[in-house]
Amino acid sequence: MDSAGKLRSKAARDPGSKSEGPSGGALPVSLFAGYGAVAAPFEMLRAPAIAIVPALYAKEFGFSLAAISLALLTLRLTDGVTDIFVGVLSDKTRSPWGRRKPWLLASVFLAIPAAYGLYVPGENPNIWSFLLCYFIFYLAWTMFDIPYTAWSAERAHRYEDRSRLALWRGFGGNAGLIILTMVPLLPFLPSTEMNFVTLNALFWVVAVTFTAGVLYAVFRLPSDATATKTERFSFRETISAIKANRPFQIFLGVALLSDMAGGFMGAMFFLFFDTYLKIGQHFTLMHLVAIGLSLVSLQLWKYFLQRTSKSTVLVASMAGAALGGALIALLEPGPNALVHFIIYLSLFFIMQIGREVALYSIFGDIIDYDKWKSAGVRAGIYSSAWMMLRKIALALSGALAFLIAGVIGFDPSASSFSETAIFGLKATNGYIPAILFLAAMFLAAQFPLTKARHRIIQRKLEQRALRSGAVSVQPERS
Repeated sequence: MDSAGKLRSKAARDPGSKSEGPSGGALPVSLFAGYGAVAAPFEMLRAPAIAIVPALYAKEFGFSLAAISLALLTLRLTDGVTDIFVGVLSDKTRSPWGRRKPWLLASVFLAIPAAYGLYVPGENPNIWSFLLCYFIFYLAWTMFDIPYTAWSAERAHRYEDRSRLALWRGFGGNAGLIILTMVPLLPFLPSTEMNFVTLNALFWVVAVTFTAGVLYAVFRLPSDATATKTERFSFRETISAIKANRPFQIFLGVALLSDMAGGFMGAMFFLFFDTYLKIGQHFTLMHLVAIGLSLVSLQLWKYFLQRTSKSTVLVASMAGAALGGALIALLEPGPNALVHFIIYLSLFFIMQIGREVALYSIFGDIIDYDKWKSAGVRAGIYSSAWMMLRKIALALSGALAFLIAGVIGFDPSASSFSETAIFGLKATNGYIPAILFLAAMFLAAQFPLTKARHRIIQRKLEQRALRSGAVSVQPERS
């Protein structure tokens, strides 16, 4: 019987275990709030570069969709290689601030120049400047997101605390999106549309808030745990461990399929509502409603996390996302386009935040599973494997979305579109993502680490620590 099977058998005999995990007492509320707050400016930095900027370059500067597709595919696949290196190096980093904080701080020095190049491109940008800025941007994304994700797995050890950290991260990310959608309303901007004039203003908001958020994290939030055995593991041994880690394999499969679904939707998303539905002037209104409802839905997801399980939340969120993708068939230009799109967008945001909360919460449990089997801590490497797969998924789906649009003859600057072009646009925005979400949903239903099984792992880790004379890691306070 494999390790997961032994856990299932043990959990069936002992479902009422009350172990609190190696961390001991409860974490302070300030840690949850501070961790979530850092996610806000990061989401403000990341979201436009993924869902808005490529489409604007096609619309405003005449970049072909095929050229953008090839450029982003090449960059994201190349960037995936750096994910592994950052994960390994962040696991091995030693500093007075811990392992993760130096990488967060370093990301600022790449993210701000890259964002300026993308958001304030000048009058005649070319594909090479586009490529260079995106390469630096993706590297900064890697240097922030991998340590930030690994840090959460190391600061929270209890099953419930990881759910809370994931909820706070979701809250922070959506708060950042709300600020992002408010930028077009600034009184000195000529319109409420999302264009390069708006992105110019957004850059300065991001430059200040992202820098401030990272500095707050570095100097005010507790450092990660420092007692690890990461150095004893070679890269080959780590790959072998991942191959033997069935929960992580299922996790990666779910993440790959659902990220590809989101990548399809994100790539053509701006062109769909701005160019096809002709409601780009309502960018702020429809996003504020959708993001506001997704924030409210966090309470609903919190309730389900407490009453059911993380994998159940993951399955439910992707089932809802699949339904939302199918509903794109009903979206047409006209007097009801805005209302219908707001409903569609709200459903997507609500399900997406549920998926993200479940994934980030489950990730920490997988780190405990690996720690139990290997007696070491490789949160950075596991995080980098996840982020690398995420970028590959976004690369493939985004490239395919632009490629499909280009092949069917979709022209963002055209005033009208053929039936074939409209079907292709809806397929990339809804039909294909719906199929991918359904596949991910069925895979998520197979996830083996339940709450009871995780408690067994926690108890075994505590027993191992007692035998070795190790001291439980308690939350540090600044």
